[in-house]
Amino acid sequence: MKKFFIALSVLAALMLSVVPSQALIGVPDDAPGTDAVVPFICDISGTTGLNTLIVFTDVGILDGIDFHYTINTVRSVTVFDDTLTGTHGDVVSTDAFTEIAKMASAIRSSLEVDIDGDGVNDHYAGYIYYDNEVGTDVNSVVGQFYFVNLANGIAAAANVPMKEYNAALPVAFQAQMAPAAQFVELFSANALQGAEDLQAGLAAPTDATSFGLYPRFYIGASGDSTWLIFWKSANTIPGTLHINFWDTAEDKVSSNIPLDDELTIIDLEPYLPAGLFANYPKEGWIDLEWDTNTAALRNLEILGWTYQQAVSGTGALNWTVLTPMWRDLP
Repeated sequence: MKKFFIALSVLAALMLSVVPSQALIGVPDDAPGTDAVVPFICDISGTTGLNTLIVFTDVGILDGIDFHYTINTVRSVTVFDDTLTGTHGDVVSTDAFTEIAKMASAIRSSLEVDIDGDGVNDHYAGYIYYDNEVGTDVNSVVGQFYFVNLANGIAAAANVPMKEYNAALPVAFQAQMAPAAQFVELFSANALQGAEDLQAGLAAPTDATSFGLYPRFYIGASGDSTWLIFWKSANTIPGTLHINFWDTAEDKVSSNIPLDDELTIIDLEPYLPAGLFANYPKEGWIDLEWDTNTAALRNLEILGWTYQQAVSGTGALNWTVLTPMWRDLP
């Protein structure tokens, strides 16, 4: 019986230490939050083809959903703003076609992008920042976004990376992880470093020395594709990176990839080194790391998703997958 109670004590200690880390500041960790960043891509028709659906749910006690949102180009120029609200326990939604239709045509054109690189704009793309205007910020909202083209038999989804409100961090860590006066978490290398330092019991945060994202890609046949989607809090940095491409046989070569716009969308196949990925299927992963040797790089927020697409067949054979990229402080 004594051993049983000892085991219960150990289990309780583990629960106290592990459960809070599921809502780790500095990491997009599927926990309810207060603000949100959502990328969107839709067909340039504005009515048919690929669309982005965005859905939020209030899971709190009192507050409901009270967003003021801004729509930004891939270069972070604000082109539209509005509100999205809901009551306690509510589910509210919108989509890219609906938001695009609200805009003047001259403004809408600033969202046009050429993803496949043929010189012709083929999609609207940008990102939406949802700012919670509830009087007392609480972490009560969760969300999902979907890339859908149902007429072509494809749909994929990921959880929205909700930004958590936290005004109770140790004073030495607050500015690095969730600065005043908003007290909303950052998705930066330094915020993640601060979280790791807190877990290690340090009295003050250290600076991150490097940061990495690790997307997987799969291009099954000609006409299929993998898009890499990155949201950052600043343009230009880190810029063009020289990184390693790995195949499934543990072979690697290094080459360049651009990371310039606040929302960067890369149709990956033209960037794959032909010597390593000459034939289909083209499959592997990218060791996408850089040194955070300036304050701007250490405090740069970044999120990443991999969008794999097999759309070269009939609707019954098409599929897509949308997954967040793994991240670390290597």
